[in-house]
Amino acid sequence: MNWGEASERLRNERGTGDYRPLEPFVAERTLDRSLWYERQLVVKYAQGAEVDNTCCIWEGNLPLQAGPPPHIHFYEHEFFYVLKGGVRAWVDGVQFDATENSLLFLPCGRMHWFVSTSEDTRLLSFTVAAASEFPNINRSVDLFRLIGQPAGALTLPPEGLEEAMPDPREILELVHEIGSDFPELLDVGWRRGFTDLDPSSSEA
Repeated sequence: MNWGEASERLRNERGTGDYRPLEPFVAERTLDRSLWYERQLVVKYAQGAEVDNTCCIWEGNLPLQAGPPPHIHFYEHEFFYVLKGGVRAWVDGVQFDATENSLLFLPCGRMHWFVSTSEDTRLLSFTVAAASEFPNINRSVDLFRLIGQPAGALTLPPEGLEEAMPDPREILELVHEIGSDFPELLDVGWRRGFTDLDPSSSEA
């Protein structure tokens, strides 16, 4: 049996013969896929041309209280599967707790932020286009690359590692391009570790 020919025949029979399937791959947890970003280790598994921008899959390794400022995705749903530890998230100000072996859904179009509730949280993040009329962008890792740096090891970054934060306008230019926004960035700067329902009153 020629399985490639069988696949092509079946695509033609079902009316998807013009679609050119992507190439399969295995993405391993390796140093060349890794970044140190905001006290975290990030490992990129899939993004861009290899998946035709239909999704973005990365692994986050976060210390206690690490997490981003409030932000919004205009085109994508985001899912976190917690492999170890836990996260506390706020979606439009409503708190959700995700512990080990649970899935957190962060819907498109809602302001959200989160923090690690463990000294060593490890999670998988998946983003997918939220509606058929929305563009397939799914480029979250581009922001990590802009702010972070190549990881020196498959561990959390060392204490005291210097991070050169880009100009906020450069960050906003990129996040607008990839379909997101950090609405307070120009007014209050990049702030981390929001831990209650009023992000202006608490930061780690």
